Amino acid sequence: MLLRLTTVFIVCLCLAACGAIADEVAEDIAADVSEEVAKQVGTAVVDGVATALAAHALAPAAQSIAPAVSAASDSTVFNCESKTCGKMETCEEAVYKLYVCGDNARDSDNDGIPCESLCKGTDVPAIATSYAGIAPTAIPTSPPGAGETGLVTRVIDGDTIDVLLDGQNTRIRYLQMNTPERNEPCYREATSANNDLVAGKIVRLVADVELVDPYDRLLRYVYVDDVLVNRVLVEQGYAEVVLYPPNDAHYEEFRALEAEAAAAGRGCHPTGIFDDDSWRR
Repeated sequence: MLLRLTTVFIVCLCLAACGAIADEVAEDIAADVSEEVAKQVGTAVVDGVATALAAHALAPAAQSIAPAVSAASDSTVFNCESKTCGKMETCEEAVYKLYVCGDNARDSDNDGIPCESLCKGTDVPAIATSYAGIAPTAIPTSPPGAGETGLVTRVIDGDTIDVLLDGQNTRIRYLQMNTPERNEPCYREATSANNDLVAGKIVRLVADVELVDPYDRLLRYVYVDDVLVNRVLVEQGYAEVVLYPPNDAHYEEFRALEAEAAAAGRGCHPTGIFDDDSWRR
């Protein structure tokens, strides 16, 4: 294998001098220089091959070896296997998934910043340009607070729904509140209350500070017409108030509503499911 790689590299150096190669030879080179090769010989050889191929306009071969070329300064080689933002460790990896692999789920709000909890807006351009000069996408499609609008296609539970946004079902996690999980007391009642409010309806989604959670769900306040569903579920006693920093737009208002619901014994409060004396998650 090493002898063959050496031969490939010499051939590419010759190409730089001679300026010609047959299409079938380019295909052979592309097949040899794979991710496995990159791991064995390092990115220096792969970069040399890619440069030589690009210089002679061998686009198909260059494209086929591109995933093997590491763009990070520490020579880390990322791949395009599916991975949630919560399972990524760095902004570099998130940028790679979005701009090299074309994984649009890494940028659910379409503002050019993948995996919001990992990447800041100021980080992305510099990191993206390190990946073969890839330019990050433009700026947000709508001003902050404008909200998105879509049809609710599925109610998952008391605080999670699927909404059809831009032709795709998108998972939405309600902000500032939490309802009982499956197999917990009052799960069915809270889910049913949410279903009554939003199922099959057009909703408007409004963001706070953090836009996406570690599970790639959009974090939003959910409105049906002018009714804030998050608020109603807390008021009816089917949800407890939870502070997920830095999102806190309705926190104090919701705390007062929960206190009233608990005192009146509404919704899930009589079960004791919310009696953990905690307002934070």
